[in-house]
Amino acid sequence: MSSMDIHSLIAAWALNACSPAEAGLVEAHLPTCPDCAREARRLVEVVARLSGADLRPPAGSLARTRSAARRRRPPATATAAYAASYAAQVAALDLLLTDLTAADWRRIAAYGELSVHDLVAHLAATDGLIAGVLGLPVEPLGDDPATRTAAVLDRERRRNPEQTRRSWRAQADAMCRSAPANPPLGVATTALGPPLCLPDALTARAYETWIHREDITVATGRRPLPPPLPGHVRLMAELAVRFLPQVVSRTAGHVRLELTGEGGGTWSVPLGPSLAGVSRPAAVVTLDVVEFCRLAGDRRDPDGVAAEVGGDTGLAREFLAAVPALAVVP
Repeated sequence: MSSMDIHSLIAAWALNACSPAEAGLVEAHLPTCPDCAREARRLVEVVARLSGADLRPPAGSLARTRSAARRRRPPATATAAYAASYAAQVAALDLLLTDLTAADWRRIAAYGELSVHDLVAHLAATDGLIAGVLGLPVEPLGDDPATRTAAVLDRERRRNPEQTRRSWRAQADAMCRSAPANPPLGVATTALGPPLCLPDALTARAYETWIHREDITVATGRRPLPPPLPGHVRLMAELAVRFLPQVVSRTAGHVRLELTGEGGGTWSVPLGPSLAGVSRPAAVVTLDVVEFCRLAGDRRDPDGVAAEVGGDTGLAREFLAAVPALAVVP
């Protein structure tokens, strides 16, 4: 995603015509790009003058601007609060996909073999496991990510990329619209790995959609979009932290995980049964929350990630080395 792509949203942003997801992309980009920041300030000043008593915009101009922007790049679909992170990542990925060339769609983007086209089909396949839980029609059938991905890839490789993109987006939007405001507390699906309730399952889908958006950005040489909004990053980090005890092999003690930056926090990660009278962590690991999420998505090298460790440094390094194993969860 180039700066020109973000630049094309600035006019709509100045008119308050962007979706929340698009506004977040613009606002995260402006501090990093002086040219776009100057343009944004100029347009905001123009809008302010146009809204004055002496000169008003033509009747219906804002509605027409919003309509044109949505035709070009559909905004995040309105959904239940717990599904907002998924809706936002779907919109962000679609923003990237709409500007790809035919050559871009053929580039290898993940796992050493999946093209961009294949990767979008893979996302649609795994999303379909949640769509089925929500009562939506899903074809072809399949009870796990591998089976469904194979079936969906076979179908989508006979379609052009735009058909695949539209099919993926339509299913994702239907999932957002179908998410109940008050989901049941029980398990939504076991097909994503561990049993997950519906809010966790949709957070997991948001997580993978973001990770693969970054895969596609790198594969196509686009300028990176900002990471998810801080509140959404927090949900992803919390989901990953919850499963950490399953991938770290130690059987006792706990690690204090301090994730810095917006959306971060501090967690005590148990590695086994609590020991009576022991409150001090065996090790302390500190790193940026977005980098932790990328590490948990197996997109960072544990030996190269910028982390500070304290206490039992051997345990801390073992802990960091185990984090990418979480990639099988989302």
